Amino acid sequence: MHTFFPKDMLQITEVNQKEKATHIYLKSETKSCNCPKCGQLMEQYHGTYVRTVQDLPIFGKTVKLHVRTHEYNCKNDDCDVATFAESFNGFLVLYSRMTERCADFICSLALETSCEGCSRICKVLRIRISGDTVIRLLLKRYQFMEDTPVGERIGIDNFAYKKRHTYGTVIVNGETHNPITLLDGRDGKP
Repeated sequence: MHTFFPKDMLQITEVNQKEKATHIYLKSETKSCNCPKCGQLMEQYHGTYVRTVQDLPIFGKTVKLHVRTHEYNCKNDDCDVATFAESFNGFLVLYSRMTERCADFICSLALETSCEGCSRICKVLRIRISGDTVIRLLLKRYQFMEDTPVGERIGIDNFAYKKRHTYGTVIVNGETHNPITLLDGRDGKP
């Protein structure tokens, strides 16, 4: 089980198996953290707290991670942040209620099905997420994607979210067939 978690950052302290869920208790092994606002390195933490997040299921059971993380004081007088909690880049980011691999799975599933369909499939897999949360997760991921260059040819098509009620327009790169943007309505207004 130690191979599923970053060994240099987290250590498993306890594993509790219940009938429908597995609870894994982890503690932070890091000795320093960068402030998310100013980037200054802090090496002395002032407290700890337990953060509960969701991970991918194991053998059909819900997995809850209880991570004891450090809180740091930012000693930079020019920084607005007084205290901040560490993040485990690539595994668990700030304010997230699920691991990055769980979020990646949900985004991939939502792109292949739909947000509500993804939510229903996740419920069967014992991942708790609503269709609205899937949309928010996709929008958050979309904001951090870098813009791709557009080729010389584009394709434009209208489609119905709900027949005779709401419509959308998709603009596609004509060379790669990848979507460029999605517009609400059929009038071309962003």
